[in-house]
Amino acid sequence: MNFFEPHKGTSQLFAMGGTGHLALLLLMFGLLSAMVVFKKELWRLRQSRAFMAGTAAFVLSSETVSSALQFFYPFQHSYERIPLHLCASLKIAVAVLILLERYDLVKFISTWAIGAGFISFANLNLNGESFGSFMFWHYLWGHLYLFLVPVLLFLTGEFRYEHRTHARSILGLFLWSLVIFFANWALDANWMYTGPHNDTVVPFIPGRFMAWPFNYVSYVLVGLTLLNLVYAILWFCQGRRDGSPERTRSAESAALYA
Repeated sequence: MNFFEPHKGTSQLFAMGGTGHLALLLLMFGLLSAMVVFKKELWRLRQSRAFMAGTAAFVLSSETVSSALQFFYPFQHSYERIPLHLCASLKIAVAVLILLERYDLVKFISTWAIGAGFISFANLNLNGESFGSFMFWHYLWGHLYLFLVPVLLFLTGEFRYEHRTHARSILGLFLWSLVIFFANWALDANWMYTGPHNDTVVPFIPGRFMAWPFNYVSYVLVGLTLLNLVYAILWFCQGRRDGSPERTRSAESAALYA
């Protein structure tokens, strides 16, 4: 039963900056590289309802089990039982939209998901958990799902990115984070690490800017920077894809036989 007990790990294998941390980063970028190299084969996964729905259901079930465990076991912060952290809420949203086959709506939160998935590996927060803990595996596959699924949909041509869509996405995240900020203030919670008693450390943010209420401003600025960076990369890749000889020949053939 210790496998399921939350936040009871003592291993330093996946401490920030350690060997395990580097291994997880290599795993994430290795999977991303494999998707880019074999992107012509990704459509098989995209067309497989068993794969798309199966992985979404698995992640959604994992998130449900994680929340349920925090009701079953004694837990220090009761607010953690409600999945309102950005990554948790995004995992639920992406998985539900995939199950409903609303891939068009995934586009509006895809830069959030890619950015949140990336920062979760860059700023690893496993609390001493390792292979023998359910929470380690929940963290690993949940954040890989956030990072990779929007990339899969993008590489298979499921959606395109436009400036207007990106602006709406940024506005949506800002409004959602503001709601969470006031919820933290009212309930003395720390969802999205913007609460009055936040003790989360981010190495590249000075400590005084992680104290409430400046932690909210810090996270908004980091979020804006990250979202715009993700969007710029996707926009650049989209331009390269649209201008590729294969795509040009395909478009010309379609026009010829139209």
